[in-house]
Amino acid sequence: MAEEVSCLKARLMEKEKEIVALKNKLATLEKSTTDLQLQKNVITLPPLKPKAVLSNEDIMRYSRQLLLPELGVHGQLNLSQTSVLVVGCGGLGCPLAQYLAAAGIGRLGLLDFDQVELSNLHRQVLHGEESQGQAKVQSAADAVRRLNSTVECIPYHLLLSPENATQLIQQYPLSP
Repeated sequence: MAEEVSCLKARLMEKEKEIVALKNKLATLEKSTTDLQLQKNVITLPPLKPKAVLSNEDIMRYSRQLLLPELGVHGQLNLSQTSVLVVGCGGLGCPLAQYLAAAGIGRLGLLDFDQVELSNLHRQVLHGEESQGQAKVQSAADAVRRLNSTVECIPYHLLLSPENATQLIQQYPLSP
């Protein structure tokens, strides 16, 4: 009988720990939901402002890729006028967004409706442990902004659907 009571007490303590963890996750989720500046609807974006020359900071930041004959100053200026929409901030979307931001893309749209979970962290490189329970687009947008503050990053916390796809995708033309 004593062994059974001990076993039940242990299970009860485990369940209490689970409840505390779930309460913390809920609090984080509620906080991130109220703090988010996410686009829940598709808005019309203004065109990117043309950049005539690279600043000294741009030259320092992008110096290695400016040396590439295929890119150079003209290519870097074109890149700063380019908009890309990344659909999904998971295993493929994270490194794509990271490299586009690092390269100096002008505008980066991030679209995802999911939230960061512990099981995402080993392959979704823009998210960290502190992002658990947060919308993936917010976590990814924060990471992109830390990486390159000159990139205009627009997080869309919504599902891509037939109703919003055309309007959303038109905001990100294939060429500048």
